[in-house]
Amino acid sequence: MAIRTKKLPEWKSRQVEQLAHDMQNAATVAVVDIKGMPGKQFHNLRAKLRKDVDIKVIRKTIILHALDKLTTHKKNIEQLKEKLGSMPAVILSKEGPFQISKLFMENKAPTFAKAGDIAPRNIEIDEGPTPFTPGPMISELSGIGLKVKVDSGKIVVMQKSVVAKEGMPIKQEVADILVKLGIQPMEVGLDLNGAWENSFVFNADILHFDAKQYLANLSAAANMAFSLSVGLPYPTKENISILVSKAHNDAKALALGKEILADAVLPMLMAKAEAQAAGLNNYITEHKG
Repeated sequence: MAIRTKKLPEWKSRQVEQLAHDMQNAATVAVVDIKGMPGKQFHNLRAKLRKDVDIKVIRKTIILHALDKLTTHKKNIEQLKEKLGSMPAVILSKEGPFQISKLFMENKAPTFAKAGDIAPRNIEIDEGPTPFTPGPMISELSGIGLKVKVDSGKIVVMQKSVVAKEGMPIKQEVADILVKLGIQPMEVGLDLNGAWENSFVFNADILHFDAKQYLANLSAAANMAFSLSVGLPYPTKENISILVSKAHNDAKALALGKEILADAVLPMLMAKAEAQAAGLNNYITEHKG
């Protein structure tokens, strides 16, 4: 994104110099878009993370000029200009980009849904009593697909139901009921649009990871690798006892099938021979004469 080259007012020049100085001294420089984040949650998050990250809310033009001033000091940092949202904030920290992203993910706050919000998961209303007395609320609850009845002067939801499906917009009437029931299905917080560290700019899709899902994928990959090594077979310290046991059992099966005399199968071969001899003896006795 090109920026104007005309001389800046003195107050803007001072802000550009200060921001460039702060960014130059930071190990990680990242950008977020704070548009749509409620002021209260933003100030709470900013205060909570102050020890680990410095969140600077400043004019977009100031950020652009500051990034331009740093191009000779921090290689590739100008790539962050492409990642500025409509209401950008600059994140400065000694922590790495992934640690910052993890901090933001762990510190998201629940909030009520608004009409048009995309459901992050299936939003359900559990069965059981509600705080509502009979009246217009019966039709409102029924209108969003809930089966209800009146019991002891309260409206009761008879069956757990999904009122908004994952990935779909939340309807106004559903959002209204969720507020009345005190259900906060959404999360509000900050997500990195991009981050610079050691001359490399990380994109948002790399930084936004689910730690639990990552560990689950890692575990699944380890299990598949283990199964593959046993199936090949490819000996490792993790599977060697299984491979030795399998080889031992395969050798016993081969010795039994081919009637090879070996200590491990001799008792079974003797038992097999005795059974065959007894069967032959019975046959001869039955057909004698």
